[in-house]
Amino acid sequence: MCRSTVYMSTGEGVLELVQNAVRLVLEDDTLVILDDLGDRLEFRNVRVKEINLISNNIVLEKAQLRD
Repeated sequence: MCRSTVYMSTGEGVLELVQNAVRLVLEDDTLVILDDLGDRLEFRNVRVKEINLISNNIVLEKAQLRD
């Protein structure tokens, strides 16, 4: 099974959020991340910055809110 590490890109660098993520689901403005143990994390107002299928890394960043 393919598992990915999910990171958040910030102004100071990159922060690791989740190891062994197996599923990402977008529900309205919420990104739901499920890991291989079934744990669920939710992040609002984020967008995918990069998905690297070779290294199994996913980088997120805060979405710019529209007026």
